[in-house]
Amino acid sequence: MEQLNIKAFGMLAEKLEASEFQFPYYQNTKELLDRLKAKYPQLESQNFSLAVNQQIVQENTALNGNEEIALLPPFSGG
Repeated sequence: MEQLNIKAFGMLAEKLEASEFQFPYYQNTKELLDRLKAKYPQLESQNFSLAVNQQIVQENTALNGNEEIALLPPFSGG
């Protein structure tokens, strides 16, 4: 089964106890997020953004399996 490389940053990496990990491939970001939250229930209470190939995605986005996926904590401005 194809695997996605997922990177987690900041408090998300701390919650997941990993800054980078492999996760099964899913066809779109909605399915991926649903499966991530099922496997890592601690993500349910976290506010974070999902980036695909260094672009934050706001809606369901199709995946082909070659993307770079990142879980990004909220950004603080200054």
